[in-house]
Amino acid sequence: MNSEIKNCQNCKKDFTIESEDFKFYEKIGVLPPKICPECRARLRLSFRNERCFYKHECGNCKKDTISIFSFNKIYPSWCSECWWSDALDSKKYGIDYNFDENFFKQLEKVWEKVPREALVGARNVGCNYLNFAADNKNCYMIIESSNNENCLNCYWIQLSKELVDCSFTQKVELSYEIDDCYDCHSMKWSKGCHNCLDSAFLLDCRGCTNCFGCINLRNASYQIFNVQYSKEEYEEKLKSFRLDTYSGVESFKKEFQNFIKNKPRKFAEISNVKNSTGNYMTNVKNNRSCFHSYEAEDNAYSVHVWRGAKDCVDCSTAGRTAELIYNSLNMGMGVSNVVSSFECWSSQFMEYCVGCPNSNNCFGCVGLIKSSYCILNKQYTKDEYRKLRSKIILKMREEGIYGDFFPSSMSMFGYNESSAFEEYPLNKEEALAQGFKWEDTERGTYGKETIDWSNFPDSIKDIAEDFDVNKEIFVCLECKKNYRVINNEISFYKRMSIPIPRICPECRHIKRFKNRGPNKLWHRKCMKEGCNNEFETSYSPDRPEIVYCEKCYQQEVY
Repeated sequence: MNSEIKNCQNCKKDFTIESEDFKFYEKIGVLPPKICPECRARLRLSFRNERCFYKHECGNCKKDTISIFSFNKIYPSWCSECWWSDALDSKKYGIDYNFDENFFKQLEKVWEKVPREALVGARNVGCNYLNFAADNKNCYMIIESSNNENCLNCYWIQLSKELVDCSFTQKVELSYEIDDCYDCHSMKWSKGCHNCLDSAFLLDCRGCTNCFGCINLRNASYQIFNVQYSKEEYEEKLKSFRLDTYSGVESFKKEFQNFIKNKPRKFAEISNVKNSTGNYMTNVKNNRSCFHSYEAEDNAYSVHVWRGAKDCVDCSTAGRTAELIYNSLNMGMGVSNVVSSFECWSSQFMEYCVGCPNSNNCFGCVGLIKSSYCILNKQYTKDEYRKLRSKIILKMREEGIYGDFFPSSMSMFGYNESSAFEEYPLNKEEALAQGFKWEDTERGTYGKETIDWSNFPDSIKDIAEDFDVNKEIFVCLECKKNYRVINNEISFYKRMSIPIPRICPECRHIKRFKNRGPNKLWHRKCMKEGCNNEFETSYSPDRPEIVYCEKCYQQEVY
């Protein structure tokens, strides 16, 4: 089938369904989408609350816990220990399927009764405030991450140790405020670096050691602002920047931004990419409009598809051998053959299911663990399941909804609590007008600070030995919200000679997130004079950066 132009039923903009898309829809058996890729992503993300936490009482053991559900939500919330225990029997909420009633209305009846995990995770040891995280040890406030140790305030990190305020990293150790870095050690305030060591303020560098304030370097040492120094000269000059002080760091941030503003950028942060479009991709092929993807192939319109992900379309997080996933989010290791579902880790042949790990062959289920052949949480035999599933899908196809994601009215969160708010910001009026919810519960405190920044030491080295961080409350210079610094965090700052940050962890995360650019593409032309190459890039035409094609960029790296 040839490509076809459709008009989005939501935003009313035209979008194209490519011939490859039609082949995938036929392969997995769903109807073609009626809304554009951006609206599909926005809807999915409105169902995911990653970072808005509330004090809550476990609905089972009644102990105080932290939950992604505010107190005014109707959904039962259990602590992780109870949720994963034998105390949870989600099948007791099962109901018979009624062919005279809309499928989503029936699912909603189960949806509102089954206990939900307060913070989503598995096999984390000695950790606090983790969400969508697994196999971590001694970590604090890390999201969408796995297999890490001693990390704080991070987002999407893998196989890393001793990190604070880092995002989108893999196999990185002892580093601070870095993004999109791989196989690095002892890095600070850097982005897009691979195999780098003992460096700070680097942008798009490879194989560099002891470099500072540099861009586009390859296999270099002892450089500052891309100028070569001897080891002795480098070490002496580095002292003059006073990076142990808040004023020194803020001053150098401005100096570094001024230095890089007229340096060329590659149109996309990609390496070893074949027949693909998107950004932040490594070792991929046949990926279309994908972002933050590595070691993956044959995926489209997806974000965070990695480590063997294949044939994943319209996915927000799918990896570690995930295969044949459609219109879903937070699908982890070993997931396959999934339609319009989320949080079904290590599950196969799941449709319209939520929070059903280690399960297979379930349809319209919530909160099942290690279950099979269930529909609306009711148990069936294998033959009964197959017959009823076929009838339900036939009816949904007749209604034109098989393959659609859950309607926005079923989201458990306000739009401003969800991941959609970061990627596609809306105010309250706009969100409600588009059918989303809004959460008015205030999080955090204001005006409780015990620290006056005007009297606080500029250097981390000048903080008194008897300073008890547990007794202090800090205030964010940007959002004015109060925040705390924990013992492990201040120990890290002292070890790395980093001044205590004066904006809260949430504002720090938002800054890194915005600095990555949107998960969106524009068709542009190389800005190198005389070059006519064209490409798809996340740099919008109104941005000030100088954007080059791959060939022209490679001629500029040092």
